[in-house]
Amino acid sequence: MADEQVVKQLVDRLSTEESSAQQLTAEEIKELAQSSLEYATAFGQHGAIEPLVGLLDDPSKPTTLLSAQALACMVACEPCCSQIRDAGAISSLVALLQPGVELPSDLLKAVLKVLLGLAHDELSCDAIQQASGIPRIIKLLEYAKDDQAAEVQQAAALLLGQLGISDVCKAAIKNSFGIVTLLKMIGRPGLDRSSKEVVVRTISVLAVDNEVNQDHIREQYGIPALVRLLEATPFDAVTAAAADALRALAMNNDTNKTAIREAWAVPLLVKLLSSEVDMAVTEKAVDCLRILTTGNEANKVALLTSASGLPCLVRLMETSPDQLVIERAAAVVGNLSTTDQFFSAIREAGAIQRLVSLLDSGSTHRTTEIAAKTLANLASESSNRKGIRLAGGVPPLMRLLMDRPSEQVMIAVDEALRRLEISAPERNAILEAFRYADARNAAAMPTAVAAAQQQAADAAEAADGHQQAAAPALTSKPFTRYSVAETVQLLSEIGIRDGSPFETNGITGGDLLDLDDEELKEDLHLTNLQAKKIRRVQSAFDMFNRMMQTPGKSELTLSELRNFLTSIGRADSDTAAIANGFKQGLQKQNLATLNFAEFLQCYQWLLKTLHLMEHSHEGFELPRANSMRGLSASSSLTDANPQQLAQNGS
Repeated sequence: MADEQVVKQLVDRLSTEESSAQQLTAEEIKELAQSSLEYATAFGQHGAIEPLVGLLDDPSKPTTLLSAQALACMVACEPCCSQIRDAGAISSLVALLQPGVELPSDLLKAVLKVLLGLAHDELSCDAIQQASGIPRIIKLLEYAKDDQAAEVQQAAALLLGQLGISDVCKAAIKNSFGIVTLLKMIGRPGLDRSSKEVVVRTISVLAVDNEVNQDHIREQYGIPALVRLLEATPFDAVTAAAADALRALAMNNDTNKTAIREAWAVPLLVKLLSSEVDMAVTEKAVDCLRILTTGNEANKVALLTSASGLPCLVRLMETSPDQLVIERAAAVVGNLSTTDQFFSAIREAGAIQRLVSLLDSGSTHRTTEIAAKTLANLASESSNRKGIRLAGGVPPLMRLLMDRPSEQVMIAVDEALRRLEISAPERNAILEAFRYADARNAAAMPTAVAAAQQQAADAAEAADGHQQAAAPALTSKPFTRYSVAETVQLLSEIGIRDGSPFETNGITGGDLLDLDDEELKEDLHLTNLQAKKIRRVQSAFDMFNRMMQTPGKSELTLSELRNFLTSIGRADSDTAAIANGFKQGLQKQNLATLNFAEFLQCYQWLLKTLHLMEHSHEGFELPRANSMRGLSASSSLTDANPQQLAQNGS
């Protein structure tokens, strides 16, 4: 906790002392601001920012460095950030970077850190540009005064990347030869890997959605330079950044797609799909291939010419633990499937079987849509139609026809079934079989669930410590597969009693996740409170999915819950307390798995508990677990940020 009395005294002294005495006061403020975010925030609240900005007038004075370093700590606090900007800090900071004046590296790093903290919206970025900051920042890419030069160069490159959120700044960086300088840095001898990654990521940002910069990078021979990074070992964050930069250059730019292929990037990207390469690098490589093969026949041929291209994509679709990699690998195969001449290669690589499995594996709506569209494309040829039938493709397509996960998926499924020439009697027979099986499963559900939970609980009790045997799968299905009736029932449990808007519009669990505020209020005519509850369901599903080692399953295991809590910094005692809270709230003697309905029931309690654990430095009492149902239906608890928690746990 910050000592407010000390803070007020220091602020008063800073504002009233003679300049000769301000150095000691500024140093005390800097030391305290560096010690904790609480002190940095307190100084901002008690008026320290304006006098500190006022001291940024002469780079030769020690108070200028101390003030910049203090502001660099305060800029991490959002309210302080706004105050620093409103106090005119941008023009003062840029003025310190005036040409012809060599500043010490400590001051440069502090100035760049403050500007980086301020450059979080287009208004602030444009203010830096209007103060003539961009040419001065670019000049620092060549700073070589002392042994901290690499840190200054990296900070300058990072700031240019942040300024790239503004189209005005993107143009100014190009016109001030910033892109040329960044490209030269890539090949600079001795540049460390961390700095090289920042430089490449900045180039990527400057190329995104900007055709002028995309063309400029190509004209300055940036594409061969980036391609060379794909083959340089080790395959690490620099490799991933290079693949991402090539993706940004190829986006909606056919000339660049051709140039990237002619630089022999495709076989190098295929090499990065190997199982021996880190998944973060593979994810960027497969996404780059997705863009390169979109609407470009020559690039598709180049991919197929690489002997391991298709087999690697199929392997990723089958074995990758990352749902995004699966989706993007399927998308590349989908791009290939738009050309008839590639049909046999796709079929022989075993892609049909994997695409069929993606229809019914708890995949995201987007992955399911891609799989259905690709199968529809392939089904235009007789050998593929036979292959899809033999791979068991018709039943999962028909199941999607019943579950109606989303409009986009339904369009793809309808087209696939039409091309597969499924007769009306065959459709009716399959649908009737599904209805019969669903009725049987529904009747057997209570007994099956109880038996599965008991079996899982017995396995959990026998496990050692936090290591838990894998729980058997329950018969409940993922929320994305909930029918309209099941979705309405779930909503009734969180206080939305009138399900008619959802029934009338045929809203399934999958549909519910895609609804935005306008659709909730304008199309479904929900009140603000009801819309807030729907958003809570969406946030809960996001966290539920992120906690899983393999997203898209119907149940979250206790082991996965514990791993998530550990990943966001919770101690073993906290984890045990939360697990016990779930047991009490759900009235379970043993807890092995949670389905989404159970997780939603506990969601608000979990957020409040995590918030208390995060912000309480002394002992605290957990919220009453036996009131979980009330918490999940309440609209007043906003103690924690579910998106932030979910990201921390991913």
